[in-house]
Amino acid sequence: MARGAIAVSAPPGYCVDRAALRDAEDGSFVLMASCASLDPRAEGPAALPAILTVTVSAADPELEPPRAAELAQATPVPAIATVQRGALALAHFSEGGDSILPGGDPRHWRGATGAGGRVIGLALYAPEGSPLAGEAGGQLVGAAAARIEARAPRRQPNESEERPRAGLGGALARLFN
Repeated sequence: MARGAIAVSAPPGYCVDRAALRDAEDGSFVLMASCASLDPRAEGPAALPAILTVTVSAADPELEPPRAAELAQATPVPAIATVQRGALALAHFSEGGDSILPGGDPRHWRGATGAGGRVIGLALYAPEGSPLAGEAGGQLVGAAAARIEARAPRRQPNESEERPRAGLGGALARLFN
């Protein structure tokens, strides 16, 4: 993604929907789903049905990924929980998943992390009552983020003072809308 700057690979049992891929230097988007839902003839490990999206921002050395609380505050939907796992911010929301995925559970997950000087947004939407609408969804988002972070170029450490974290609202809106 981002014209080769970020490598995204689907977690086991999930595949990239190439028809829904947008790859540009100023931002990229990929949709992943269970391989069986994209192609009933697909072979490989079985996976629970879900839609997992990954959005990559344009390169911006001033942009830092949000913390979990910031991620939760960036939307008017109530957060059930927020979790910070190292660089990965996770927020579990109580509403809105069913507006993205017909027949979906209202609960859904969003995550954000940094990789290669970009902010990576992740979202997971699952069918009504799926374990992925609960804790298992947070684990899947975490696994997808770990795969991206592991393959990303390392950012050069900045020896100057920590930058202020202002202006995240607009950047987060562009990642998830």
